[in-house]
Amino acid sequence: MEKKLLLFKEISDEYDRAYRLVSYLFKDKKDKAGEPYLGHLIRVSDCLSMGDAKVAALLHDVVEDVSDISFDDLKELGFSDSVVEIVRIVTKDESMNYHDWISTIIDTGNMDAIKVKYFDMMDNFNLDRLNKLDEKTKRYLISKYKEEVERLRIYLDKNGVTL
Repeated sequence: MEKKLLLFKEISDEYDRAYRLVSYLFKDKKDKAGEPYLGHLIRVSDCLSMGDAKVAALLHDVVEDVSDISFDDLKELGFSDSVVEIVRIVTKDESMNYHDWISTIIDTGNMDAIKVKYFDMMDNFNLDRLNKLDEKTKRYLISKYKEEVERLRIYLDKNGVTL
């Protein structure tokens, strides 16, 4: 982890710290449609009320997409154990296929992590975003997310979580 990232630890509000960190880490990154990637992180976070899930939603792609950031680094930056655990749960395990990985997330029973993953997938599945992609990529993403989004929604519904 870069030494200058430790400066983010000095920000007392955890949400503000996460927002500033991802703004820095993702400042030059673009999504598949060529839009600023930071927008995705903010949209996912905006779907959640304040608390650990909202903070974790901002951070949900950090370990997966930033090569020199680990879960231990997030702890060193002062993020709570519960926020780091949510990020850990929703970070893709490359050794698993997508369906099994979603099952693993559900099996944790961690409602905050399940909500973060649901809203992450809903943003990735958003037709406004998908329509900016080439047809092949659009079809691939629809097939990838459709069934899994439904599985998460049903699980959340069965557990009384309103979205």
